[in-house]
Amino acid sequence: MKVFVILLLGVIFLALISSSVQSISADHSLGDQGIFKDENNVNVTSTIDSKWLIHLQVVVRDAQDQLVSVTDASHGSYIPHEITDHFFDKSLGKKEIITIDNVEYEKVQFVQTTTYCETLTDNLEDTWCRSGMQSHWTINTCIKTKEHGNEQGIACISIFQTLTPHISLEEDDVFTLNWTVLRELN
Repeated sequence: MKVFVILLLGVIFLALISSSVQSISADHSLGDQGIFKDENNVNVTSTIDSKWLIHLQVVVRDAQDQLVSVTDASHGSYIPHEITDHFFDKSLGKKEIITIDNVEYEKVQFVQTTTYCETLTDNLEDTWCRSGMQSHWTINTCIKTKEHGNEQGIACISIFQTLTPHISLEEDDVFTLNWTVLRELN
């Protein structure tokens, strides 16, 4: 009887441990169907011919508020996973319904403004910064995980990404990202 109780407790304990594995860790076993392509890369696909439309306008101004450049991108990539829909529904704010070419979409617009050096030195003590080029832009979300990220168990992933022509940025340049994301309604 004592062996049976120990065996039963072992099975219950094993079931409790295995059911507590975080879904983000289990995602690696899904191959191309999950969030991660491999240990370090997120699985993304093009927005062309998908339910998603992305438009980004980047406006760059110098320290004296003089216009330096304006560029835009009209497509990009996204994570082909339910996390993208969840992020769109819960994190991007107020949506409106619009119709383009007899197709209904949910539309969200938002603006991000920062300086070039802030993006380079975010969370760093060293505020050294120099001129550079930028062409890759992302909309990120951070999730709790024990497998990825820093000591606190936080991993940040790019839900939406897009590329623009290279933009030359100086130390005190301010850039404004005007995002529009559309999701086709069924």
